[in-house]
Amino acid sequence: MVRIRRFGVIKTANMVGALYALISIVIFGLIFVPLALIGVSAMPGNMGAQFGAGAIGVLIFGLIVVVFYAIMGWIVTAISCALYNLVAGWVGGIEVQIESTTPMGGDPGYGAPGGHGAPAGYGGQYGAPGQYGAPPTSYGTPGSVPPPPGIPG
Repeated sequence: MVRIRRFGVIKTANMVGALYALISIVIFGLIFVPLALIGVSAMPGNMGAQFGAGAIGVLIFGLIVVVFYAIMGWIVTAISCALYNLVAGWVGGIEVQIESTTPMGGDPGYGAPGGHGAPAGYGGQYGAPGQYGAPPTSYGTPGSVPPPPGIPG
C-alpha cells in the first residue's frame, strides 16, 4: 500500500484549473455556442445587425464562462487540497494499492536508461553496480564507485 499524505496545493489547483478550462471549452465551444448562434440567427427582423451583435455577445459570454469556470475550479481545488492536507495530518491520508505492470527485469523507471539493459550475466533489477543509480559496491574496493564528495572513502 502507498499512502497519499499531502497534495501540492498550487500544482494540483493549476492542473485542475487547466482541465476545467479545457472541459468548458469543449462543452461551451462545441455544444452551447453553436446552438446559441443558431438561435440568434433564427431571430426575425434585421438579420445582419441582430446576428452580428448576437454572435459577438454569445462569443463574449462563452469566453467569460470558460475563464470563470477555470478560476472557480482552481479556487475550489486549492481549498480542497489544503483541507485534505490538514485532515491527512490527523488521520494519515488515503491508502492506495499500486500494481506494477512492468514485468520483472523490465525498465522500472530508474536504473539504466531505456534500451540499456543490465550487462550479460547480471540479473539484478538495478543494472550493474555503480551504473545509473544502481547501488554501488562498497567504497574503496577495486572497481568500485568513488565516494560522493564529503563522504570518506
